[in-house]
Amino acid sequence: MKRCPRCNKTFPDTEKFCDDDGTALIAASGPATTRVDEAPAFGSQGSRIECPVCGGKAEPGEVICNFCGARLDQSAAPPALAAEAPPRSTSTSNFGGTTRVEHNFSDERPADEEESSGSRGWAAVIGYTVAALVALIGGAWLALHLTRHHQAPLAQASPTESAAPTPAVAGAPGPVVALASTIPTQVDGPAAAAPERSRDAIDKVFDSNKAALLDTYKHTLDTDSTAHDAMLVHLSIDPSGKVVGSSIRTSTSPNPSLDADVLNSITNWDFGSTSAGAADADLPIVFAGRAGDVPAIENALSAKLASLDPAEPPEYALASASPSAAPTPGVIAAAPSPEPLLVPPPVEPAPPGPVRARRHHRSRLTYAPPPKPTLLDRVQDRLRADARTRQVKVYTSGGVVTLYGTVFDDKAKRVAENNVRAIGGVTKVVNNLTTDTAQWQQWQDAISRQLQSAGLDHVTVRVIGRNAYLDGEVNTALDRDRAVTITVGAAPVTVRTNLIRVAPGSVFGF
Repeated sequence: MKRCPRCNKTFPDTEKFCDDDGTALIAASGPATTRVDEAPAFGSQGSRIECPVCGGKAEPGEVICNFCGARLDQSAAPPALAAEAPPRSTSTSNFGGTTRVEHNFSDERPADEEESSGSRGWAAVIGYTVAALVALIGGAWLALHLTRHHQAPLAQASPTESAAPTPAVAGAPGPVVALASTIPTQVDGPAAAAPERSRDAIDKVFDSNKAALLDTYKHTLDTDSTAHDAMLVHLSIDPSGKVVGSSIRTSTSPNPSLDADVLNSITNWDFGSTSAGAADADLPIVFAGRAGDVPAIENALSAKLASLDPAEPPEYALASASPSAAPTPGVIAAAPSPEPLLVPPPVEPAPPGPVRARRHHRSRLTYAPPPKPTLLDRVQDRLRADARTRQVKVYTSGGVVTLYGTVFDDKAKRVAENNVRAIGGVTKVVNNLTTDTAQWQQWQDAISRQLQSAGLDHVTVRVIGRNAYLDGEVNTALDRDRAVTITVGAAPVTVRTNLIRVAPGSVFGF
């Protein structure tokens, strides 16, 4: 039998520790001993051992926690007891009338206790490590999530700010596309009084889509750096907000290619739906190479509108979105679709007959006839066949053919018109061609007026291309040089030959 030295309870020999206080058991056959709890009160609250795992309190001398079974840290016990091991045997002796208690402590511990405490310690270390890794990974994921969440609005805000229309500033470099400031936008029709079709609503849609018009205008400037225009664009808007018809009533410069690109872009605009019905809108749009040219271009458009007849057909128009709409003058006609291929019907196999030697025949290929060339193709082929009209540009609308571009002189202009009229299917020819000689004559007239205003009446000028040729008489060499200066300043030409003679007058200067 074994007993507890603290509470003196007895236990079988197979037990090693007291069930009540965890004290190591000793042999019960030993001499009478003094109870451990009769010793000085070291088991007070301030001397208890704290479990490093669960924080439970244990009495000094206990090596296993009663709550979680972890090994206790003996360094937390009082100094006098931390170095002592649980007693294995106890004996008493009398010396000089004093009873002395002798305890026999041993450092040996059972093997199963060592294995249990070691495995529990490793389990605790592994558990803490896994918990720390999970917490670290969770914190990193949360930080990344919060970072993306806060950066997303900033990334979405930048396109909105860059897409905001910037008003044109007077004198700002670069091309400008804007609504005329002196000509208001006009809205007519059943929905004219609706807020969705008000003048401000129409102008707002223009501001949202004018970037595409600016790109179209820049493409035109790539081929003609001096191109500028102001046009009155008429739009037909259905109740759903779609553009079902568009045309250019008038413009300051004939430029059919720019007109077509502008109307194609405007056709895709969306004005928003309304229950008030359809509406018509007239937008005065200005295309200028720089902001400083806008006022002059607006004045030219105002002059055109002052003389515009309401019954006059538009200069340029796109076909209506309605499939039943008939083509109008100035409308681009769509190319006819090619005819379907003619496929012969399948041949039924012949009834079986006597077996004969197979003959090898070449397969016959069926070729569909090429599609008939359109009127536009035939007109372009005819103009390219003549060296004088190769640079002429053309577009068709039904049987109406419009010519534009530049030729050398009036004779080449008439040749182009006559060649087109001779083509079958042409019902009308609109000749908008300009001539180089007409431009030269304008420059020559401008230079002559400047020379006469300067008192050089006897000086003549001839302009061919960008070259000027001077002739005549002046009184002094200074007047001869002044004639050259006036010529260069009056037109974009260069004085190629100067045949002016200096013929001094009388001594009185006349």
